[in-house]
Amino acid sequence: MDMLALKKAREKESGSHAILIYGDSGSGKTRFAATAAMIPEIRKIIWLDLENGKDTILSMGLPDSALQKIQLFSMLDTRKDPFVMNAILRMFSSAQDVPICETHGKMNCVKCIGEKAAFQQFNLTKLTHNDLVILDSGSQLTDCGVNALLKGQPEDAILQIQEWGTVNNWLKSILQVVQVGRHTNFVVLTHVLYDEEYTGTGPNKQLVRTKQYPMIGTKTFSTMVGKYFGTIVQLEISGSKHKGGSSTTYRPNVQTKSRLNIEIEKSATLDMKALLIHGGIIKAPKNEPTN
Repeated sequence: MDMLALKKAREKESGSHAILIYGDSGSGKTRFAATAAMIPEIRKIIWLDLENGKDTILSMGLPDSALQKIQLFSMLDTRKDPFVMNAILRMFSSAQDVPICETHGKMNCVKCIGEKAAFQQFNLTKLTHNDLVILDSGSQLTDCGVNALLKGQPEDAILQIQEWGTVNNWLKSILQVVQVGRHTNFVVLTHVLYDEEYTGTGPNKQLVRTKQYPMIGTKTFSTMVGKYFGTIVQLEISGSKHKGGSSTTYRPNVQTKSRLNIEIEKSATLDMKALLIHGGIIKAPKNEPTN
């Protein structure tokens, strides 16, 4: 297929897109992502909540019609009982329904099966280009990988170098599915890695600059994780306001980009409509203006 044919196909039908949103704790990542539920064209949002983000969503004042779109999978694990990494790997690789219990967020939970408790089904192949899968968050998913490898060990135990390679490989398997976006759109939220560069040594050591990257996996993996996403958004609090950007020229030393030339820093309000509708990821009805 030539590029003109691809252009015409894109104009007729939505294509899936992968979005990475990162910022410090409290910078508004969860609130920003949850505004997608207010978009009429969004049919369903699958929210994989690994760090109790539901409290933020419930306090936003979203109308019932928006809340009803969000199907929450609350999945919180610990080093004593790690289960999330294995579940996410299965959920992102299986073409079959993956049952997740509503009480514990566990796959095929033996206790909930015995008690005949409620289960939710996760199946990527049943989602559409008018749906979203939101993973909250990539940094917490990294911790879940650490928990899986250090199961039952003391809290001060740390991973060996080769074990970090295993965590990165797990993350890579998940993010490759996000990158391809065969069935639906993906949004991954995560925190910030501050990469400081110095000159000199000892008393002459001076900070030259600080770069910001999305934090997923090891430091090296974090600096390269942007390749799995079509759009990278950085959020921050500046002047008592939530602000963000997505263009490659948004701020020096801050990783942002958009293959669709989306510039949310130019939007009047900070919400997902600037990405999904104005950015052309999800098509608005022909009689509705996109600006």
